[in-house]
Amino acid sequence: MADITYGDLKHGATNMLANAGIDNPALDVRILLEKASHKSAAELIVCDRDSVSETVQTEFHELLGYRLAHEPIAYILGEKAFWSLDFKVDENVLIPRPETEGLVEQALKLIATIQTPHILDIGTGSGAIIISLLHERQSATGLGADISLEALNMARMNAERHNVGNRCHFVRSDYLKGVTGKFDLVVSNPPYIDTVTMEKLAPDVELYEPELALHGGEDGLAAYRAIITNIKDVLNPGGHLVFEIGFDQKDPVCSLLHNAGAADIACQQDLAGLDRIISATFY
Repeated sequence: MADITYGDLKHGATNMLANAGIDNPALDVRILLEKASHKSAAELIVCDRDSVSETVQTEFHELLGYRLAHEPIAYILGEKAFWSLDFKVDENVLIPRPETEGLVEQALKLIATIQTPHILDIGTGSGAIIISLLHERQSATGLGADISLEALNMARMNAERHNVGNRCHFVRSDYLKGVTGKFDLVVSNPPYIDTVTMEKLAPDVELYEPELALHGGEDGLAAYRAIITNIKDVLNPGGHLVFEIGFDQKDPVCSLLHNAGAADIACQQDLAGLDRIISATFY
């Protein structure tokens, strides 16, 4: 294998990703090279003129090949940071997004005065939401529900990883059909992409992330209807419901909640100024 410096490797790989239509190619190259070389970002800055070993070149080019095929960085690395915690992820679970941290933030506000909140996470996926909540509230207990057995296995691993496994259980359930008991808080980032938009997804999402966690039916609202219709069966009186929504779904989701008798319906925006989190209370 030819002798090559870190600077040359980074430059060439960045151009390759850019030509493949990958957003933020320089950032992705840095992350992959950190993985392959076991060097920190700071170390990579000062070693541009150093030669790259054949071992590192081989490892890096293998990782780069995955990214050139539009595989998301989180799946290549096998983990994703969320709420200051690192979660194991693979193609069986949706990659946690920064905007979903707004759901955790709003949920924590709503249960601030409840001493020992019992929390249900519908469509738990990697477990990022429920585990983050239990990590913040040491007196809380939780249940994560998902229809995917593979997702539930991943969530259990993440719960053990972050030392909340003794306070969090997981159950296979199609929304609320397999859930028993009463909860003070129900949270969910359900599939909410409509059929037309599903056909226009970026390759990173379309080719790799699970359709089950993305497609919300013809109008994107199927999951909200399923959950809201039976929400009173699992909420304690005065219990709270917090959803993540698509940027254009505020009005229809608020209407569903209003028709179901919800009170204190509120919407928070994400850092981009888009409607993203809806909360409500059922008395």
